[in-house]
Amino acid sequence: MYRSYLPWYVDQSQRVVACKSPKVSEKLGGKIVMLNWNVHKNNHSVRWLEDFSGILLHYRPDLILFQEYRTMNRKSVLDKHMEYGYGFFPNIIYKQHHYGLVNASRADMIAVNSYTTPDVEPFVRTPKVMLETIYETKAGGSVRVINVHMINFVRIRKFLAQIAQIERVFQKDDMPLILSGDFNTWNRKRMHILQKLAYEHDLKDVHFSSQKHRKPPFPYPLDHVFYKGLDVEKAEVLDEIVTSDHKPLIVTFRAK
Repeated sequence: MYRSYLPWYVDQSQRVVACKSPKVSEKLGGKIVMLNWNVHKNNHSVRWLEDFSGILLHYRPDLILFQEYRTMNRKSVLDKHMEYGYGFFPNIIYKQHHYGLVNASRADMIAVNSYTTPDVEPFVRTPKVMLETIYETKAGGSVRVINVHMINFVRIRKFLAQIAQIERVFQKDDMPLILSGDFNTWNRKRMHILQKLAYEHDLKDVHFSSQKHRKPPFPYPLDHVFYKGLDVEKAEVLDEIVTSDHKPLIVTFRAK
């Protein structure tokens, strides 16, 4: 009875990653600046566009990971920024709007893979998704980047099923890894499961000096950045930005 206005479930025929190459193909350098941000579907508002332009100008990120990113008429805000290529994978398609994950970079993707959870969230009946992209580095290696939006409002076994899905993806090899996104770790049990994943696979958690990326009233942060095979030079929360219910996270990595 709700199907007339609720988002469509992303069925097999719609599980397609929209890909665009940067205007000038590059490789990731020794220093990699990454932006992670759940944009709360606001990425077409005037204020959000101003905030995003300011971030691009000040930080010049090499990697951009968005969750809850919205396209209009199959077009992306990132299409205006020719220096970035991207992969976009939706979990919701409604009318002319697509909502999902974006992995964008100044470097061209040498591989891209998308994953949909076997379970769906209640009421809207939509799955969550994960997007994996791999980039070459100037030093001759590669970096795997995994963007995640974890399932919410479900029993813990379904959260665990998505954790197992993540494990299967990055256990392929020992390639340097960035695992980032909105993990919906709003209670102790979910937080413990995520920490256990990191511990068992030698992933380091990026620590931010500011705790303002915690989303009230939850006692734990929802957004996390994990890494392996890299070093962290700097990590910032952009506290002053309020155009989403999540704060942008900036992490500067250095290749070993």
